[in-house]
Amino acid sequence: METDRSGHRLKKIGLFGGTLDPIHIGHLRAAEEVYERLGLHQVWFLPAPMPPHKLSAGCTSFEKRLKMVELATEGLSHLKASNLEQFRKGISYSVDLLRFIRENQKLKHIVPFFIVGADAFLEIDTWKEFREIPRLSNLVVITRPPFKRSDIIEKASTVFPEYQITSLENEKVNGDFNKRLLIVPVTPLGISSTKIRDLVKKNKSIRFLVTKKVQEYIMANGLYVLDKRRNVTGNSPKDSDNPAASSIEMAREIYNAILDNKGEEIVVLDMRGTSPLADFFIIAQGRSTRHVQGMANRMRRDLSKKKIKCKSVEGEEEGKWILMDFDDVVVHLFYEPVRSFYDLEGLWIEAPRMIMMGGALVREEDHEKQD
Repeated sequence: METDRSGHRLKKIGLFGGTLDPIHIGHLRAAEEVYERLGLHQVWFLPAPMPPHKLSAGCTSFEKRLKMVELATEGLSHLKASNLEQFRKGISYSVDLLRFIRENQKLKHIVPFFIVGADAFLEIDTWKEFREIPRLSNLVVITRPPFKRSDIIEKASTVFPEYQITSLENEKVNGDFNKRLLIVPVTPLGISSTKIRDLVKKNKSIRFLVTKKVQEYIMANGLYVLDKRRNVTGNSPKDSDNPAASSIEMAREIYNAILDNKGEEIVVLDMRGTSPLADFFIIAQGRSTRHVQGMANRMRRDLSKKKIKCKSVEGEEEGKWILMDFDDVVVHLFYEPVRSFYDLEGLWIEAPRMIMMGGALVREEDHEKQD
């Protein structure tokens, strides 16, 4: 057992940084294989608050990306979400993170293994103080097609000539990693965060590309969607899938349809000016998964007769959380215990609530003012 000068057990920790917008199965599988191949204690995922390569393009907030990492690694003792980057100011440069770890007394027991993808490594000489990175950590390059091992070795020999290059295939490697740059091939899954964001924008499934909880979080928060109430010119579209109803009229009809199907604890949130996903979110629950499934099925049928069309449905097979997209109104139907777990009302606590008064939906705060 290796220890530091104080007698504390040293732990080999993989540091898997990047934008992680969102974290996906490819990230998790790569981390799993590096963890096994190098005999690490843990792999930490560290979403960057201000990635230097995304300053102009923008990305999802750090808090939401960290939350997705937490959901993706939930229940896994060897894969962990880390908020270390949150405590550093400014742009998220890798060399600064490694210095932060080196100088932090609470992290003295860590032997860092900095994990970087082949695409990023081939541009590493454009990074801030890149020559310091293998001096502050063990540098691990994960490779998959179309990147060739020979290209990685050639680049490494050019930018880090003083380091021994070790390419691992299927074997595990233990022992002294000092002055070695490690190349670890991982399973090529062909998944990218860019592809996932594009699929969401096109209203296509991302199932099996991210974990189920990450998928649900993306859906619940309306991440990566285009503003459906705007066309390419920035104007509201004239032709809607639901031309017979304004969004508030549609919300009222959907509210009544939920009541007709014995839906319980209905909450209507006014998201106008808040979310690009819809004007209104409606949350309700059923007594069982079968009740929730039946509610969704009958609502879709009955509302279509009123020319209110449901564009898509997610989660109908299980019936624990069914999301129904009516364009300007998004409905979340829950089996009660699942609703309590996700607490969407708490997530959108700033959104004004609507209540039914005299057959019309009005803002709760406006009604209170009249009283």
